[in-house]
Amino acid sequence: MKKFAIIGGGQCGLHLAFGLLDRGHDVTLYNDRNPEQLLASRIQSTAFLFNRTLEMERRLGLNFWEHEAPLGEGMLVDFRDPGGKSMLSVAGRLHEKSGQALDQRTKFARWMQEFERRGGKLVIRTVSLDELEQVAAEHTLTFIAAGKGAVNALFERDAERSRHHTPPRQLAALLLRGPKLLGERPWPKADFRPLRFNFIMGVGEFFSLPFYTHTAGECRSFLFEARPGGPMDRFGDAADGQEMLAVARQVLREYAPDDAAHLEDAKLTDPNAWLKGAFTPTIRKPVGTLPSGRVVMGVGDTVCLNDPIAGQGANNASRMAEHLLQAISEAHGEGLDAAWVQSTFDAFWENSASYTSAFSNLLLEPPGEAAMEVLGAAARHREVADAFMACFETPRDFWPWIDDRDAARQFVARRVHDAA
Repeated sequence: MKKFAIIGGGQCGLHLAFGLLDRGHDVTLYNDRNPEQLLASRIQSTAFLFNRTLEMERRLGLNFWEHEAPLGEGMLVDFRDPGGKSMLSVAGRLHEKSGQALDQRTKFARWMQEFERRGGKLVIRTVSLDELEQVAAEHTLTFIAAGKGAVNALFERDAERSRHHTPPRQLAALLLRGPKLLGERPWPKADFRPLRFNFIMGVGEFFSLPFYTHTAGECRSFLFEARPGGPMDRFGDAADGQEMLAVARQVLREYAPDDAAHLEDAKLTDPNAWLKGAFTPTIRKPVGTLPSGRVVMGVGDTVCLNDPIAGQGANNASRMAEHLLQAISEAHGEGLDAAWVQSTFDAFWENSASYTSAFSNLLLEPPGEAAMEVLGAAARHREVADAFMACFETPRDFWPWIDDRDAARQFVARRVHDAA
């Protein structure tokens, strides 16, 4: 049995903590808020988990909301001109890859309680750099999954793998309930419960997901991604969730008028069900070296921070946790030094995270010729639309056709032929 410490109780940190416990290790998790404080806090994100990630959680016995959280059964996407007119509409089902979106306040509070119940040690405090020295000295390896804070200064920005220097979007999120938002078929254009995507050329994007929160049960999340300084970048002056909801109604009326009715009579699920801000997507080097020379490892958003436009943040975090658990098992908990940290992260980057990052960045720009080849066919052929949406679960599956027009044509031809 080895001793591991994890700083940060988010998707990657908690997933890794339970996985290590499950393998018989001694695990201490440090978090800056206790479960009660977390439940009473502002929402953290609107993360959607595809079925592959849910399966990882099921294997660890963490699927406590399996029958409460509504399924996202597919995606309904409209590409719109700057005035809000739909130029292309695509609807595709996820089928066996359907997923769920769950309030992370709800989830992580319950998971922290479960972590202690299973024998993990939970410490509620913010860990300073000085304290980190002692933590690292007492454990085989310490993982930094905090995502933000002073400890992130330990991890150098990877200039070769990072594309952005400023935030590509201004973000605003809400959790809403309303008579036109709930149920199995809230959007008439989709014969399933959809993840609703709108891309407005040169303006930004907004997304609505079937969602679950402890404060209201079933609801829907809305995430707005405005190009900085553009006409949709208008949430910054909102002082609270009610003012943000008023702005959201304006945005839908202007840029998706056929969706605007969905917000009639909609209300926040609770006073803290809103979030706004911006960040710069950044890939960081995973090896952190303390003044003593001891090594800590950055994981999750600490080293792989992508824009949420592709819905990959929490999914990428769990994929990384699973990769680390396998690598630790193969090493038998030995030799977890700086070289191991770097090589383990590099393998994850090459096999998975590089595709996640590349796909997230692609969606921040207008679709290229190859993507439009597939999207145009997807608007006409449901089997192509289903195949396109299925790739979201594992972004590596978008390649090579996402940026190769010949490969895109072959992708379409195979799906159409197979369905004939």
